[in-house]
Amino acid sequence: MRKRKLLAVILSALCVAAAIPSTPAFADGQKVVTLGADLSEEQKQAILRYFGIAGQNIQTLTITNQDERNHLGSYVPLEQIGTRTYSCALVNPTNMGGIQVKTANLTWVTSNMIATTLSTSGVVNCEVLAAAPFEVSGTGALTGILMAYESAVGTQLDATKKEVATQELITTTTIANNIGQAEATDIVNEAKMQVVQGDVVNENDINVIVNDVAEEENIELSAEDRAMLVELMKQISEQKYNYDDMKETLERVEQNMDALMNQPQTTASTAAGTETSAPAPEVPAASAGEQQQTELPEDSILSGTDDSALGSDVVMDATTPEAVESETPQSEMQSETAAGDIEIFNTDEYTDPAASQTTEEPVTENLNAEQTELPAESGETESVPAEGDNMIPETSPEEQSEPQADDSGIDTMMPELGDPMFEVPEEPTTDAPAAPILMSIAAEEMKFAPLYDITTAELLPAGINELTISFQREDILAGTGAITIVNASDGSAIETIQANDTEKVTICPLDAEELTALGWTAGCKASILLENPLAPFSFSYVTMTENAFTSADGTMMTAAIEDSGTWPIQTSGFGFCIDKKNLTVGNTAQGQVMMDGTPVTAAYIENADPAMISFDIGEFTASGSFTATLNAPGKTSFQVSFYDAAGTLLNTIPYTVEIK
Repeated sequence: MRKRKLLAVILSALCVAAAIPSTPAFADGQKVVTLGADLSEEQKQAILRYFGIAGQNIQTLTITNQDERNHLGSYVPLEQIGTRTYSCALVNPTNMGGIQVKTANLTWVTSNMIATTLSTSGVVNCEVLAAAPFEVSGTGALTGILMAYESAVGTQLDATKKEVATQELITTTTIANNIGQAEATDIVNEAKMQVVQGDVVNENDINVIVNDVAEEENIELSAEDRAMLVELMKQISEQKYNYDDMKETLERVEQNMDALMNQPQTTASTAAGTETSAPAPEVPAASAGEQQQTELPEDSILSGTDDSALGSDVVMDATTPEAVESETPQSEMQSETAAGDIEIFNTDEYTDPAASQTTEEPVTENLNAEQTELPAESGETESVPAEGDNMIPETSPEEQSEPQADDSGIDTMMPELGDPMFEVPEEPTTDAPAAPILMSIAAEEMKFAPLYDITTAELLPAGINELTISFQREDILAGTGAITIVNASDGSAIETIQANDTEKVTICPLDAEELTALGWTAGCKASILLENPLAPFSFSYVTMTENAFTSADGTMMTAAIEDSGTWPIQTSGFGFCIDKKNLTVGNTAQGQVMMDGTPVTAAYIENADPAMISFDIGEFTASGSFTATLNAPGKTSFQVSFYDAAGTLLNTIPYTVEIK
């Protein structure tokens, strides 16, 4: 099997001489290694051999999935984090050289993303190895890197800077979905350089910088991506970074991205028998006439890896070319990832596709009998999942099973939209027979709304003040339990509603339009009103106790809904809401328009039927409140449209109220 090696960028000798000393002398830092908690013992040993530290007495931290959620849960979709942690890191603080990174088998984050993100967190000089025994997203490694660095230097990084760094990573990967991985890394890094170097704090100046960088790099940003980038730059500007601390790392990333985007595009050859080729390299391979002028020190952890420890077919990437072996011919290198091809929903989960064939046995680490052997010392045999056992099984479209869910209820293998092999399963059609009376109420049989969709990564409008649960049966009753909206960043309760609170929870049959949308022939819904609307840029999830709902035949939910990935809610920077507690004819209802912290400068309530509902204010130039007068019974719909300063429509939010 061909070994896939992704090579780091080759910098010109002139640029390198100016930016990096030819023989940097690093301090003998306190190395710290982190290991994913869900690795088997054999996989841990393989990682230690890859890091070149097997048998050494080095401080070791175990990174759990809860650690990931604590560090990233406020920003990274919880489906992205998953429920297991496999990726690992080795961190070596240095006294110079900026931030140097090498990765192996990380498919969601790249070496340059890690380097520039770490600079935002407050790290100045450090070497980092991040790896997994098979392809994973790398979220566990990112969490571990920060924890390991703090342990190694004995000092906690500034909490706000770590939050801004995480937001930078999310902004980069979100924008990458639309414009490409290198382009996203480039525009974020370049904008950050200019904001920090110029000590820019004025929002208008930040807008100018973002526009100029996009124009200079010939990158077209959507309104949403541009808003995210401007908001990120505002947060960075507030931290008052010292550019001299970040300069070496940011300029290295800039040179890497420039070299990559200027590289002629090539097409990779695909190994025989492999359905999917290697992820696109973030940085180009060296041509025969190019030679990198810098050398990593002999004791650098980047050059001390045992690349054979992880076997073949390893995806590697580095911020410096010496860190990656040049074994793959240029003709076999894949071109840069096209926009839309970045699988940011790939998680640190690993589930053997064969496990979908049975529900008799619990999900375990290595279920498939066919394994790929890792080279071992002293004749021992290490095993990792064979190629094809990773996130994408080697099956035909006819043989492809639906994603296998682990015992937490989260799909551990997420399909990529647009790929005919991995289409999201369709809902039952309207021709499906009526649902039988069930002996239990399972979360899988409910439909939650609103629900953040990881496959589209589109944030929900702010101002959410009603939750809906649809059941594919008609005999649902309120129980004695509770529904809680939880702040994903710290696990605190935002609001708890008792299911039998008739002022806030109502249960009624689904109407014909709702049934058609769900593809059902019968069912009911529970509407849950919140005391306060969800704020802009909020990250939360909903939990329910198992006695929240029951049924006429006395059955209850099979289990409490506690997993943060079951019903996630992430809001954008603008939105709209109306208080729905007393929508009766002749009354008035208070409402609110939210539009701060975004490029939105105007909002309009449009297409309302004045015979049904009228508003005392119909247009807004800032966040504000309004009063709606309810004139006639029935359902009525209207829209709230949001525009930027140039008059460009950014988003239209449809809204329906039912007046009684």
